[in-house]
Amino acid sequence: MINEPIRIALVDDHALFRSGIAALLKEFEDLLIVFEASNGRELQFLLPEHLPIHVVLMDIKMPGLNGFDTTEWICNYYPETSVLALSMFDESTDIIKMLKAGAGGYLLKESSPEELYAAITTIYRDGFFSNELVSDKLIKSLKSGRHIEDWYEQYNLNQKELEFLRLCATELTYKQIAETMGVAERTVENYRQSLAEKLEIKNRVGLALFAIKNKLVSLGNETL
Repeated sequence: MINEPIRIALVDDHALFRSGIAALLKEFEDLLIVFEASNGRELQFLLPEHLPIHVVLMDIKMPGLNGFDTTEWICNYYPETSVLALSMFDESTDIIKMLKAGAGGYLLKESSPEELYAAITTIYRDGFFSNELVSDKLIKSLKSGRHIEDWYEQYNLNQKELEFLRLCATELTYKQIAETMGVAERTVENYRQSLAEKLEIKNRVGLALFAIKNKLVSLGNETL
């Protein structure tokens, strides 16, 4: 049990969803919904008046100011506040964009109250939350603080695999990645399979998160 409650802001343009989440979280004594906002603009107005906010539950697609831009704003001006993205769909492009904007993790809106509680408490404690996309081995490497040259030597990654990792954190399709690298699509698939074995990461979102956390990409640009 946490002594002080985790202070939460809920940002979503659907009032019924916000009400449902707020009602669910009231069941947990160590969580406190401090305020709700219907979009990023409203959050920008309310957040400074209700500090500290430990975790923002952030919808991705909202009118006015979307989740990507709002998350980037939070990370720039209130870096002590963690963002947990909430999504209706497991869309890799949106998830990667949220991670690049500075979100510490994501969760599907259909998740159970217990899963949401676990995500909130984890991101509050660790600064990021991983789910089925990210292995325990990846979490340990991210938390270790090793420099790039340390971990890529440990995992025996070559330069082509590093380039592929960088491109995984962009919005390019696998076909476009192959064209950018000047190789066949089958070769790109071989890179993906090799990295899946070496890093124990299941899919592209996990690879993109690895690249972002290990500073293979700049958050302000698509690739280094």
